[in-house]
Amino acid sequence: MALKTKHPAAVTGRILPHAPERLVAVAQSFENKAGRYELIRIEGDRLRYAFTNHQGHRIEADMAVAAWRRMQAKGQTNAGLPSAVVALLLFAAVATQAPRALAQSDSAQPVKTAALPEYPPTRSITLPGARPAAGQPQAGQPEKSPAEAPSGAAPPPEVIAASLALEPSSGDPNIELHYKTALLALGREDLTVAAEEMKEAAKAAPENAVVLYGLAVIQARNRQPELALPNLENALRLGLPGPESARAPGLLASIRYAIKKEEAEQRKVTPLKLWGSYEGPVEDPVQEFEDRAGRTIFKVRTPLSREMYLWKVDGESTVRGHWLEKSTLTEEIIYADNKRHDAKPKTITEEHWWLVTILINPDGSLDGSRIQTCTRETGFGCERPDPRHGAVLAFKGHVEPNGDLALTQGDEKQPLLLKKKSRVASTPPADVHIDVD
Repeated sequence: MALKTKHPAAVTGRILPHAPERLVAVAQSFENKAGRYELIRIEGDRLRYAFTNHQGHRIEADMAVAAWRRMQAKGQTNAGLPSAVVALLLFAAVATQAPRALAQSDSAQPVKTAALPEYPPTRSITLPGARPAAGQPQAGQPEKSPAEAPSGAAPPPEVIAASLALEPSSGDPNIELHYKTALLALGREDLTVAAEEMKEAAKAAPENAVVLYGLAVIQARNRQPELALPNLENALRLGLPGPESARAPGLLASIRYAIKKEEAEQRKVTPLKLWGSYEGPVEDPVQEFEDRAGRTIFKVRTPLSREMYLWKVDGESTVRGHWLEKSTLTEEIIYADNKRHDAKPKTITEEHWWLVTILINPDGSLDGSRIQTCTRETGFGCERPDPRHGAVLAFKGHVEPNGDLALTQGDEKQPLLLKKKSRVASTPPADVHIDVD
């Protein structure tokens, strides 16, 4: 009996200019047993894509174009493979190609997931990033060094014109070798070597206006306007040759504009900047007691932690997540009758879970609320019925310059400061009923 021929699934795609002499077809989207891959954009030999698994979870990452084509081909060729094998292939691809924000964020401390160790179902996730504007670092990742900046983000025209018309000689034989090497590297777009050599020249001749001007131009090309500005101002103070002196005002304005634009971008509040984990202060222990039928019951409530995790971006101005507070309750019974044996103190750990929603206003201020979804002892299910379920607490706030959040809850006068721990956030376990979809 003839075997039925299995045709690979159809894909949509686009033509990618791979080299001057040929074009390469790249799939716009394709599916395999692990999920669906969708192409977002192509930058040189790398591309940005979104992956959605069969449970509807979506992430964005990047990989080499060649790796994308291989995965698309394997997804069709291995259509009959078990889903577990396909999932392993997917994990290997994403683990090696995903953005390195998890490894690079929070350089002042070792990166660690903000997971709750007592809940194995909890996942720790890092913001994959969004489509960055040209020349801007991706969210969730440390700012790249200038040499690593995307080639597609062209410097301002004034900077390009100045870099193409630098003086061929520094006028100082003691530094001429460094100067000419910097010009050669600049002509070959090797900005790292150009900056190093021009810095050496400036170190040896700090009063050479031509060298300081060249260093400012290279630093502007490297997208380091804050470094370029003082060098250009010093070069103008020392006096430049005619052509450079004529270009300097336009170059100065371009550098100052780049600085102002970067400052404005840093002040702008977006959901991507809020993404991450936060911790807040806890209150002092509270002790209370009550007399009841020949015995005194002492209760001590000790707050342990207050944490917030923001891990769901909704549109351009809303971010969601969860809030968790833990405390211990110690209860001890003392009998008035000395003949009765007092029982050992009993201590339990309580958890209070909230769904958090934060709206970013046009002026950068924050409006938010948290809705209580679960109260339970650690290791147990949520209370049924829970008299506090559905309780809503509204708050207002703002983002501090260092990324911390200052929130004023309800009628409180003193704001609560939540310190940002990491750009890594943990999703809650399913049984605490925090649903952001």
